[in-house]
Amino acid sequence: MISSLHRPQFGLAAAVVASALVIGITSSASAGIPECGNLRLEDVANCDLRADAECMAGCDRLGVYEVACATRLETVCRSECTLSATPTCTDSCTVMCQAECDAGVSITCQHNCFGECTGVCVDQCAGAANPSQCQASCEATCDGECDIQCAPVVDESCYVHCIECCDGSCGAQANMDCQVSCQEVQFEDCEHEFQADCSASCSVDGALFCDDEFVLSGAEVPACIDALIARGIGVEAEASVTLGPDGVSAGAGASVCSVSAPGSRRPPGAVLLGMMGMMAIAGLWHGARRRR
Repeated sequence: MISSLHRPQFGLAAAVVASALVIGITSSASAGIPECGNLRLEDVANCDLRADAECMAGCDRLGVYEVACATRLETVCRSECTLSATPTCTDSCTVMCQAECDAGVSITCQHNCFGECTGVCVDQCAGAANPSQCQASCEATCDGECDIQCAPVVDESCYVHCIECCDGSCGAQANMDCQVSCQEVQFEDCEHEFQADCSASCSVDGALFCDDEFVLSGAEVPACIDALIARGIGVEAEASVTLGPDGVSAGAGASVCSVSAPGSRRPPGAVLLGMMGMMAIAGLWHGARRRR
C-alpha cells in the first residue's frame, strides 16, 4: 500500500560541528534542490560547511561522494537506459490506485513515487560488490524517473497523482539494472572528480556536507545555502566560516556568527555558539537577498 511506504534517510550525523556551518533541515522538498546539485535533502539530520583541516579530512574519504555521483550519473545514463515499464507493473497501478483513493488515502506523486520505488533497492543491491554505491544508484534512478513522471502533476486528483506515481516507479524498476550497470562504469572517475573539487575549495569557500555525505563545493556553495535559507532552513556558522553579503568565505580569523530563516528551528547548542554574531550577520545576509 502506498500509504505505508517511507523514504530512507541518509546516515545519522553528529550535532553541532566545531568550525563548521550547521544547517537544520526543517522544510520538505520534492526530488531535490537544483542549486544544491539537485540532491534530496529533506531527510538529512545535519549539514555543515567545512573549511581548512576538517574539510580536507572529509574530502579525502572516497564514498562520501556516492549520493552526489549517483544523482549526476543518473542523468548521464538516462539516454542509454530507455526501457518502457512492463504492462504487468503498470496494469497493477490502476487497481491499486482506485482502491487507495477510494479509501481516502492522501497521495502526492513525487513523495509517494520515491518511497514506493526504493522498496526494490534492498533486493536490487543485496549481492552487489559495493552495496552502498548500488543503493545510491538505485535511489537516484527512482528520483529521476519519478521526477519525469510527476513533473506535470500538480493540482490533480488523488487518482492522477497515484497513477503517475506508480508509473514512475514502474519505469524506474524497468531501467534499474541498466542504470546501476551504466553508473558503475563511471562511478570511480566521478568520485575522484568530486574529491578534487572538494579539496581545492577547502581554503576558499569550503565544501558542503550533509550527514557526512558530500553535497557540493566551490562557487556553487553560496547559491545552495541561499536556496536552503529561502526554503525556511536555518543556518548556523561558527569559527572558521563567515557568511556575508558576498556569500561564504573560510579562514582562521572568521568570527562566530549565525543566520536563520524566519520560523526555522535551530539546535540549542548552535544557538548558544552563534548568538554573539547573529544580529549583524543576519542583517547583512537578508539585506543582500533583498538587493538581489
